[in-house]
Amino acid sequence: MATVLLHPDVERKLQQLPNDIETRIRSKLADAGDNPGRHLKPLKGRNEYSLRIGKRRAIIDWVKTQNELRVLEIDTRDTVYE
Repeated sequence: MATVLLHPDVERKLQQLPNDIETRIRSKLADAGDNPGRHLKPLKGRNEYSLRIGKRRAIIDWVKTQNELRVLEIDTRDTVYE
């Protein structure tokens, strides 16, 4: 089980979303924290991982030595990888 840490910009972005979407994202992040190896997909050419949450993606830095998932960004699929 990994600790999920949100970047302050991610926290602000979540608070701006409708409540149902925010709840769904937080739930998926908690699931990823319970079993990161099952939920996270490594990104090619980067040292980060992706978590699919409907039409949105979370970019996550998985620090295995500290057992932390650091959520760096959440956005729609078409803009998050830029």
